[in-house]
Amino acid sequence: MVGFFRKKKEEEKPEEQTGRYRELSFPPERSRPAIESREFRLYKKKSEIPLRWFERLAGFSGKILTVSPPDENTKKELENSIAFAGLRITPKDVMSLVFLTIISFVVLSIILAAAGIIPFIGILFISAVGVGLGYYFLKYPLNLMKSFRIQASSQVVLAILYMVVSMRVTPNLERALRFSAANISGPLAWDMRRLLWDIEMGKYYSASSAMTDYISKWKAENEEFAEALRLIRDSRTHTAGKAEVILDESLDVILNGTKTRMKHYAQELSMPVSVIHMMGIVLPILGSIMAPMAAVFLSDIARPEYFFIGYDIVLPLLLIWFINSILKKRPTTFSQVDTSAHPDLPPRGSFLLKFGGKKVVVPVLPFSLMIGLLFLLPPAFFFSESPEILLSSAGDHDFFSLMMSLMIIIGIGFGIASYFILSNFQRIRIQRDVLSTEGEFELALFQLGNRISGGIPPELALEKSVDDVKDLSIAGLFTITLRNMKNLGMTFKEALFNEKWGAIKYYPSKLIKNIMYMVVDIAERGTKYAAEGMLTVSKYLRNIRETQEYIRELLQESVSSMTFQAYLLTPMITGLIVSMAQVIIRVLSILGTQLQNLSAGTEMGVNITGGLLTGTGTVSDAVSPELFQLIIGIYLIEIIIILAMFLTKISQGENKVHQWYIAGKMLIVALSMYFLVAVGSTLMFGELITQAIEGML
Repeated sequence: MVGFFRKKKEEEKPEEQTGRYRELSFPPERSRPAIESREFRLYKKKSEIPLRWFERLAGFSGKILTVSPPDENTKKELENSIAFAGLRITPKDVMSLVFLTIISFVVLSIILAAAGIIPFIGILFISAVGVGLGYYFLKYPLNLMKSFRIQASSQVVLAILYMVVSMRVTPNLERALRFSAANISGPLAWDMRRLLWDIEMGKYYSASSAMTDYISKWKAENEEFAEALRLIRDSRTHTAGKAEVILDESLDVILNGTKTRMKHYAQELSMPVSVIHMMGIVLPILGSIMAPMAAVFLSDIARPEYFFIGYDIVLPLLLIWFINSILKKRPTTFSQVDTSAHPDLPPRGSFLLKFGGKKVVVPVLPFSLMIGLLFLLPPAFFFSESPEILLSSAGDHDFFSLMMSLMIIIGIGFGIASYFILSNFQRIRIQRDVLSTEGEFELALFQLGNRISGGIPPELALEKSVDDVKDLSIAGLFTITLRNMKNLGMTFKEALFNEKWGAIKYYPSKLIKNIMYMVVDIAERGTKYAAEGMLTVSKYLRNIRETQEYIRELLQESVSSMTFQAYLLTPMITGLIVSMAQVIIRVLSILGTQLQNLSAGTEMGVNITGGLLTGTGTVSDAVSPELFQLIIGIYLIEIIIILAMFLTKISQGENKVHQWYIAGKMLIVALSMYFLVAVGSTLMFGELITQAIEGML
């Protein structure tokens, strides 16, 4: 039987006689960060991306006009932002774009006013839009830099974990940086690779001096990360026992710092959530109660297009801006689970079906279009035959016409929801499976390390560990590994990472794979080191998991409040508003007709009916109940999607799969509730109020 941790004879290499530490190995799918000039040039060429739209626009503006920043502070801010974000433009290009944007909108407004297309107030409105857009362009590099920092910060806990484990095996700072950069992803991985490149090119005379600058760079953005890096750097100057204590402290620092930041953020989150609820949802929707009245009495001002622009464009944009300003203050927590290596992961915008052992990729868009058209075709035929019902409040606006209008919103919403759900339901299931497996991995690793540390032979320890975790899904990792060792005569490393039969193939988690590489590498030094390494890593993973659970508890109140708003409160209020709008229009129409009949031929009657409620007056010019419902329904769809985005980013960060999946579920439930409330309240109160008004008159 081949030894548990020993390599096969033909793979053995002479041990180093210098007494130096071994170098931690890298996963085969991750190459070392580029440190040689030719490799670095190839890496840069491969990593080049096309110019962003902002770079193209700013570059084009810089060729037309040259405008320098107004002061030194603005220039320095733009330079720092452009350099950090890697934008291929200059501060002058940005200022040229800002200046040309404002001038273009001002000139456009003057031309439109001179042509009589817009009134004088239109000049002010269009000019204000130009100023706002120019300010957005001015702050775009800074906002992009903040976005990159947030993405980079999501990897800091894993980065510290990999560095700590590497330093425990080999107290070499440069090697720890290299190992961490090879195993994390995103902007932070590139940031570390760039630091390694600077070390190799002689910008720093040692990794310690490079780390000092790196700590200064991150101190303002993430103080805990900077402090953890400082402890890792300083651990090299202490004895082995003291160094291990300092390394443990470095991970505790970043975990405790993350807890403290998130605790403060959760405490400050109640007010913004209330503001979003009241200012972005309740007050606009309650304010829409007056919209039918305004549409009747102020038909020249309260036009349908104004309602559409205000509710479906301006208000959602303001809400998104406010939400983004809140999310920018959110402390970074942990990186998202990586499912890119999973064999059952479907391509984006599709799902997988299995027929006879073969996987068939099915695009989602045709199904979503079919679902949408199923609801949209009946109202399309209805309103094409009677367009006056949709475009004017005059005419017979009965319950059936409102139903047809509601069907349009249901078709749009269900079509969008079906696309979100069908394109992400398999992805979210895979993501949850991987998360569940990673949650069990800490216990499995602890059990194996504990068995080995008790002096049990390695293979027997692995077999007993299978019994310890037999009720968990992670048990298969040990079962397959043990089977490969017994039946195929593989080493521990081969049993895990063999391309065809390796156990890790069935557990496509980047975290598990990287940690098992570390465990295998440590284990090759001996069973004592293997047991110590497993127990240490399992302790780190347990601390990370406890911190994640603590953060979920902190955010539970805010998450529950927003979930209630999305699923129940918002659709119920909007449904009531829609039914009230139809009742108000019908009541005013009946009053106008009755008053016209009662006051026919009198001077007072002419004044009343001609100026207020005649069938040929303002009632016919008002927004129809069906069109008003469409405006409010589109607003509801937008609000539900915005709430889903806010909810996901607060609770889970940048998890697009969960974001769109939960948005689809919310749309299905919210729109169903909206439809039932609108129909039910219309049936319940509409006829009663109409009969009461007719009886009084």
